[in-house]
Amino acid sequence: MLFGFTANPCYVAFHDEEWGVPVYDDKKLFELLSLSTALAELTWPVILSRRHLFREVFQDFDPISVSKLNEKKIATPGSSASSLLSEVKLRGIVENARHTCKIIKEFGSFNKYIWVFVNHRPTVGQFRYPRQVPIKTSKADMISKDLVRRGFRGVGPTVVYSFMQVAGITNDHLTSCFRFQECIAAVDAKDSYAARIDGNLPEDANDLSLALALDDLTLSSE
Repeated sequence: MLFGFTANPCYVAFHDEEWGVPVYDDKKLFELLSLSTALAELTWPVILSRRHLFREVFQDFDPISVSKLNEKKIATPGSSASSLLSEVKLRGIVENARHTCKIIKEFGSFNKYIWVFVNHRPTVGQFRYPRQVPIKTSKADMISKDLVRRGFRGVGPTVVYSFMQVAGITNDHLTSCFRFQECIAAVDAKDSYAARIDGNLPEDANDLSLALALDDLTLSSE
């Protein structure tokens, strides 16, 4: 959702290419969760303008690499990281990486863990106006409670819902937005292709092209 940031090219690209597209890669999911926790101190446009610095400081958001970072060193005044977020938030990202690694060990991937909350298919909002879009939901509250139970920091329901939106776990593009139907079509194409593979059924060339088009939609703003 652009919501007043239409003059920011970086945010427009983020909306048009990334926001609301389902993410299944563990590194990308951890990145988006971490950036969502930063929303307590920064706006999306500011976060996106510093995204290259976040990736540099946090090892491209590889959970294993981040889990091994020295919290004291990363939060040292004057360091690159200290210019991004408060010490509490910086330490929280490192701690969350450690718990993400535990989830990966338990479930096989963070992807499998997080998507089970929505039965492996994005929830779809049917919102016509920005004022209708919630800042949190009962589902976000459920995920938040489980993450907190596992030791995650800074993952209240509002933060979790922002993460769900950007990671495409929920599609909250307004129904009038061109991305609303595009994100739905991408998911349908992916499911159709997966069903053919699982059932060893003959592939239709057109449907295969649609499934492969999902890769184009998952382009990040990098």
